[in-house]
Amino acid sequence: MRGRDYKYIGSTSIVISKRVGIRKTFLDINMSSSIPLQQFYLKHPATLVDFGNALALLFIVALCYRVGLVVYRIFFHPLRAFPGPKLWAITDLPYTYTSDICGTSTHKIAEFHRKYGPAVRVGPDRIALDGIIGWPEVYARRSGGDAEYEKAPRFFARGTEQAIISAHRDAHRRQRRQLGHAFSDAAMHEQEGIIIRYVQLLVDRVQEHVDSGKTLNIVQWLNFTTFDIIGDMTYGESFGSLKSSNYHPWVLSIFEGIRADAFIRACRNYPTFGPLVEMLSRSTKGKENNELAMMKGKARMDLGIEPNGRRDFMSYMLKPTRDGDPGLSVIEAMSNCPLLVVAGSETTATALSGFFFYVNRTPRVKAFLMNEIRNAFQDESEIDMVSTNNLEYLHATLEETLRVYPPVATTPPRTSPGAVIDGKYVPQGTVVHVSQWVTFRNPEHFLEPDSFCPERWLKNTHPLYESKFANDNHDVFKPFSHGPRDCIGKNLAYAEMRLIVSHLLYRFNFEVLPGQDDWHATQNSYVVWEKGPLYIKFSARGR
Repeated sequence: MRGRDYKYIGSTSIVISKRVGIRKTFLDINMSSSIPLQQFYLKHPATLVDFGNALALLFIVALCYRVGLVVYRIFFHPLRAFPGPKLWAITDLPYTYTSDICGTSTHKIAEFHRKYGPAVRVGPDRIALDGIIGWPEVYARRSGGDAEYEKAPRFFARGTEQAIISAHRDAHRRQRRQLGHAFSDAAMHEQEGIIIRYVQLLVDRVQEHVDSGKTLNIVQWLNFTTFDIIGDMTYGESFGSLKSSNYHPWVLSIFEGIRADAFIRACRNYPTFGPLVEMLSRSTKGKENNELAMMKGKARMDLGIEPNGRRDFMSYMLKPTRDGDPGLSVIEAMSNCPLLVVAGSETTATALSGFFFYVNRTPRVKAFLMNEIRNAFQDESEIDMVSTNNLEYLHATLEETLRVYPPVATTPPRTSPGAVIDGKYVPQGTVVHVSQWVTFRNPEHFLEPDSFCPERWLKNTHPLYESKFANDNHDVFKPFSHGPRDCIGKNLAYAEMRLIVSHLLYRFNFEVLPGQDDWHATQNSYVVWEKGPLYIKFSARGR
């Protein structure tokens, strides 16, 4: 062929073009060639050198970018004014690993606060605040039209933006106003009969264990009780756990999904893993969970606003407002129901489990508590919402339980709108955390923070009041979060806890079985504590 020379190396043809003065090489490679391709590169090293140079250049560019990013994040980033470990300022991996993979970030953040102070940088765009700063500056109501610290969107699963927990400001205000009627004192007293019915069923089941001499896992039975109560108050029917002695499949899937949800949250921090998040979100267990929730919600909605004249949470969500405006939309109501079930049950059961654990470890507290409850009532039928609200030592013991063992160890994070925190500017989009457990165990706020001392919550007129706790900072104690987005169900939680404890301790004595002293110390936290069983032996009280 004119203007071209052909050379052959084995069965590999090399075509060298001379026509335009530029040498081009085309390879038709036969892998069965008796002469390896490497021999070609030995004769034409420029090709290999060019490829190597390109790789080297790419590596150098990537290295320079990473080094530059490290330098920027440490020395020039707007959050550089916040102290903290340098490695955590460089990359989000340490926080993600300890928080969402290991569940140990709560204790790690506590170490950082002791070392660096109340405001610590724990990521390139992430800070952790002690409650003394976080509650008033981040979570409190914003005045003068200031932008709100919205909840961090990557923390929540897709679809939850329709629910009150992560709705934007205006939607949240509207939903909160609508749902608030369901948690008013009047509504709670209206629902009191439902609550007491399931508490009495719990007492009956405990009595069966006493009669047979069996121990029971109090964590499990408290979950049975609180889920049955909230199921009835939300959907108009319980999950049947107290009767069946087993978890409903949907409830069980919630517990089984705690770690999986944490792993998905970790993946959301890295857009590269977006497809993995989508795949995990559509997993069989997640899909089954959503289908069960939707099925329960639809069955309840089909009954109308007030079936048989009885009101539940769904009634309040769907009922038109006093101004004639419609209630929550169907999708909003359906989205809020599962949230109410989880938030209104698991956290209460967790607090009560911690109550039995810590009270058992402190014999004087147990003795005072038993004495107060048993002297307050002549008969079990007298135990109700009003009467239990007057038990001062019981209330103090519940408060101390929530201090040493808050059901939610760390409040769901917020994102900065671009504002000043602790005198330093925090750019828009920065993730802000406040840990209740860390704040409540801070010795700057509470004397003897690791001791279980209900006396710190008593009024100075109470005979058991101890003046050494007079300087405790009760203002930082926010177990149900703070501000316009605090827990809407805290009245229900307190009512349930007082009723359950009073009924059980009025009738029974209890002992936590030996060998469980580290029950709390060994727990990891994935927003909520990952609890193991807590075995208790109840016995009939002496008269």
